[in-house]
Formats: sequence, structure tokens, C-alpha cells
Amino acid sequence: MKAFGRKLAVRLVLACSLVLVLVIGGVQAQDEPYRVHETRPVILDGPYLVAPSETGMTVVWRTDTPCHSKVTFGRTAGTLEFVAEPNRHGLLPVGILHAIRLTELMPGKAYSYKVASTRVVKLKPYWSEKGLTVESPTYSFTTPDRTEEKVTFSFITDTQHEDVTRLKAHLDLVQWEKTDFLVHGGDALSWVENEEQLFEKWLGPISKRLASSKPLIFARGNHDMRGAYARSLYDYVPTPTGKYYYTVDAGPIHLLVLDTGEDKTDDKNVYAGLNRFDSYREREFAWLEAHVETSKRLAQAPFRIIVMHGPFWGWVNDQKDKWTELANRAGVDLVIAGHHHRLSRVNPGEKGNDYTILVVGQDQVATVEATTTALSVAVTDKDGTEADSFVLTRK
Repeated sequence: MKAFGRKLAVRLVLACSLVLVLVIGGVQAQDEPYRVHETRPVILDGPYLVAPSETGMTVVWRTDTPCHSKVTFGRTAGTLEFVAEPNRHGLLPVGILHAIRLTELMPGKAYSYKVASTRVVKLKPYWSEKGLTVESPTYSFTTPDRTEEKVTFSFITDTQHEDVTRLKAHLDLVQWEKTDFLVHGGDALSWVENEEQLFEKWLGPISKRLASSKPLIFARGNHDMRGAYARSLYDYVPTPTGKYYYTVDAGPIHLLVLDTGEDKTDDKNVYAGLNRFDSYREREFAWLEAHVETSKRLAQAPFRIIVMHGPFWGWVNDQKDKWTELANRAGVDLVIAGHHHRLSRVNPGEKGNDYTILVVGQDQVATVEATTTALSVAVTDKDGTEADSFVLTRK
């Protein structure tokens, strides 16, 4: 009887073990299909393009429900032979914001692309439940190319009034048919509160005008560093380097995008001890100094342009002179900035600068056209009249 009881107990243990193996991923259970619901996500915003380089481009879009996503792209019109799919430590990211970097591209080439997002209804340890896939139309973009003899870009800034009607009127001033890319000079919002505000008041209207085909370059402003959601802003406007300061080569231009930080010192109580821009600027300055010393492209480019928010970076902690001296050493031709909300121009030699400083006002657009011999700049006012224009010749 005791032997029978022992045999029965062993059989029960083996049976239970078999059930557990089947439940948690045995051979037969692994082959069982996961559940797919008849529900399809919606692309709420985008796709829009950021972080352009000669060999890469980042595509960003937002869906209404959590999804895993990919971008298919190709060099022939309508042909999508390559797939870019994010992989974070072996896992496909699942969320509503999707930013996928396309790499190993070729300079000056046109690419077709479309995005696809598959809904994840329930994310579980086994047999996650999914929905259907939504795909965008097919769009196209062209990568920058330093060998091109001409490039044109538009510059806007200080749109933090958060009046969508006013922003759209601002964007109407851009000559989209001739603009290769748009630079936003910062203070996109008064402060960054949440994702809905980002898209409704800023990224949504801008991305529609970019038409999923022209990239946005963003130089962060001081207001963009404030608010409960400011620490998440980078996720929506990622850069090629992971930092808010970087370079882009486009035609005759070597473009340096800089971050001028907050407009008050770190010790001001208004920041409650949560800012560390002194050390941040030191790292940025070290990066810029190394770039000036080592970059062959900076030395050889027909024109060097800095875009940033504050026109006199380093002034917060009385280090403006060292930044100006470095820009002089770099052979900078033009600095384009905002922050002051009114148009002004500082000519070479007026404040220790060997370069022109253009401050673009609110409700204005600067159009910059570069050839291998000349840099033409025109500022258009909100009523469509020309507020300023000038030409810089190659040094």
C-alpha cells in the first residue's frame, strides 16, 4: 500500500510538471498561436523627419495605442527593400511614440519610405495579445550632401506664444518650395507640460508643413528647458549624436547647432536647485573646441554657420568672450539666433566678433541660401515685407 501511494505521488508530480511545462513554454505550447484582435491603431501625428545627416535620417511618429513599429525604405521610387526596426537589448520597443533611425544611407540620394505600427493589446510574459497593423502612405526625402553647390534653409524662432493660428501664419512665410530643411531656433513653447501640448501647439502644425519629406533641425531654447515634461523633449526631436549640440553638412554649409542653455544662473532659487548648466556648458565648450581643432570639414567648408537660441552664448556666467574667441578661431561666417523677440544685426567687429550675428524676431522667417561663393540672407516680416537682407562672400 505504501509502495502504491509512493507511485501515485510520483505520477501526480510528473503530471503537474508536464502541465507547468506546457503552460510556461514547453515545446507544444510554444507553437500555439498568440491572440490577434480585430483592432487597428491610428497614426495621430507624423511621420516627421529629424536629425538629418549625409548617411542617416530619423523618422518620428505617434500612434493612439501602444505598438511596435518599423520603417521600410528604398532608393528607388516606390521600392521599399530595406527595413529599419529598433532593437533595445533584444526587445522590440512598445509604445505610442516611435523614433527610428535610418542608417548607412548615401549622401544626396532620394529615398522612399513608409512607417508601419502593429498594435500590442496586452503585453504579457507569454502570448502577448496583438492587433492589426497600420501603414502610412509612401513618402520621400533626400539626404544632405556636402558636394552639392547650393542649399537653402529657413529659420524660425520663439514660437512660444502657443497660438496655433499665429504659428500657422508664421509657417506661411516659409518658402517651402525652395527650402531644403527648417531650423527652429528654440523657445518652441512657453514651457513643456505634456505630449499633447507638444503636438497640438508645436510639432503637429510644423510636421504637416514639412510634409514628411523635409527635416526639422532644432536648437533648444531656454523656455524649452522648463516645465514638467521638459526632460522628455529630446525623445520627440532626437539628434544624430544624442546631444543638443552637433553638426550637419549640407551643400556649401557646415552647420553647427549649439545649445545656449538657461538664461539665468544655476543658483537662482526659481530653479529650485535642479539645474546644472555651468557644467553642461563646459562640456559643450570642450566639444566645440575639439571640433574646431580637428574637423577638416569645418576648415574646408565654404561657409560655417552657427544656429542657436541666445545670440551671445556664455553671457550668463561671464564667459561670452571665450566663446566669441573660439568662434573667431573657427572662422565662423554667420550666427543666427533668436531670444530677443526683435530683429537686430551685429556686424563683424562690433562686439569682438569676426562674423555677422543675425537675431531673428518673433513672427519673422530668415531664408538662407548658400552657394560655393556667396551666402544670401533675407528676413521676411509677418506681413510679407522684407525686414532685412544681406550677402556674405566666401572668405
